Amino acid sequence: MKHYAYLLVLSFLLVNCSSEDDGDDPNETIPGPFSVTILETRMDGASIEWTESIDIDDDPITYSIYLNDQLISTGGTTLSYNFTDLEPETHYDGYILADDGRGGTSEAGFFFVTEPEITIETINAAYWLYDSFPEGNGTRMIWQMGFLIPYHEDAVLYTLHIDEIFLGGYSYSQNKSINWTNESQPSYTYFIDEVNGYRVWELPGSINTTHPDYEETENNIMNVSGTAELIITYSNN
Repeated sequence: MKHYAYLLVLSFLLVNCSSEDDGDDPNETIPGPFSVTILETRMDGASIEWTESIDIDDDPITYSIYLNDQLISTGGTTLSYNFTDLEPETHYDGYILADDGRGGTSEAGFFFVTEPEITIETINAAYWLYDSFPEGNGTRMIWQMGFLIPYHEDAVLYTLHIDEIFLGGYSYSQNKSINWTNESQPSYTYFIDEVNGYRVWELPGSINTTHPDYEETENNIMNVSGTAELIITYSNN
């Protein structure tokens, strides 16, 4: 009788241990819900962060990162990630998978669109002879001063931020922005075939060659100075 009772106790202990080690324990809970925030998008990447997934069983949580159904990172414990080497102006879908190591998982999705490709450069002020014609005993000289911008076939937007133009010791066109496209330009921005680019004129200069101030005026025009920031946005299509 004692031998039979011993077998019953042993069987109970074996069954109980097996239940505690079973990964399909019905009492096991999955990691708690969490959310993803897009911190920044760039033309070649993005940065994200997510809230912590809380597991009421106190199981340690690790995170796997998927982008466009591709596993990017797995087994991490940090709550942020920086994507690099992405395509500009492209839609991306992804999700974060929280794993408690015991078969319990939960996930949070996200999406973002990378920024268009751009280039940024500094352009110096320039001058050019716009027109000239006989006038009296001399010649009427008409100059324009501004910025010469190269043409880009795949550009969808040109943005010129003019800092300042100096002419003859005076400052002009401070903190001015101009936008145009290859299809449409404002009246003071026009395309020139000979230079395969745009002339953005800000200041006119006109004087007759017989005028006593001609040389001083011409010298001031030829020494025009100033800078502008040129931003060109390109199409990814």
